Amino acid sequence: MSKGIPEYFAHKKYNICSEDITRLILRCEPENIQEKVILTPIWSKEDFLSEAVDGIETITESDFAPCVYTLSYQNQPISLVRSGIGASQAGDVVLALGCTPCRHLIFTGSFGGLTGYLAIGDLLTITESIGGDGYSSYLKEGELSPHAFLKPAKPDAGLNGLLEEYATTLATENGVVIHKGRIFSSDTIVAQFFHLDEISNRYGCAGIEMETSAVFNCSRLVGIAAAALLLVSDVIPTNKSLFSGRTEEERSRYKFVKKSVLSRIILDTLGDELLDGTA
Repeated sequence: MSKGIPEYFAHKKYNICSEDITRLILRCEPENIQEKVILTPIWSKEDFLSEAVDGIETITESDFAPCVYTLSYQNQPISLVRSGIGASQAGDVVLALGCTPCRHLIFTGSFGGLTGYLAIGDLLTITESIGGDGYSSYLKEGELSPHAFLKPAKPDAGLNGLLEEYATTLATENGVVIHKGRIFSSDTIVAQFFHLDEISNRYGCAGIEMETSAVFNCSRLVGIAAAALLLVSDVIPTNKSLFSGRTEEERSRYKFVKKSVLSRIILDTLGDELLDGTA
């Protein structure tokens, strides 16, 4: 797998080097990024801190994304990057990570469930992401066209398999339900609702979020092995949306799983020695 942003992006034509991209998008130097990276849209560094984490170093931080940290986990450095919400922000961050030592990336965040068998606080590993974003269509060489729209993007098979193993074990130990399935990546929160039946029934998607299609497409393009672990924040068919309907008990369950189960699954997966020395 070749590493880095493709030549056809024409950065050299405009006197742009890889270090320039890292400094502008990530606001740090390429060497500040580790080979193993956790990427999340808006979750804070505190969501990944536990007794198992030996320490954390702030590389760059502000009220706005991206923010970059280095976690120390079982004597291994792991970068934590907060990209901001949506395909454009997450996608550009992944392209910038292609200019750094990053080799393995696990994306994590929330999603809205589209089926009644999901519950707030459940976890989902991704088989593929259906692209409902416009960002991914900018990535292919040649003339602009919506070639990626409504097309599937897949995680890296090796990393995803390892993630599924840890997710199944740790979720079961903690009484958390773990699912595996297809997700839909949208560009909207407010305008999604009258499309949800089609997204669920026609495209077979268990849920909807805003980044995974771009993350998978960009990571494959720049030579980074990527997978995703998502957490159910709302279940729209049962009228438990981001806008209304969720109970305090459900919100508490969501917070518990995020900090105590999901974060440990991701850290254990990235900390596995099977990833050391592989691309």
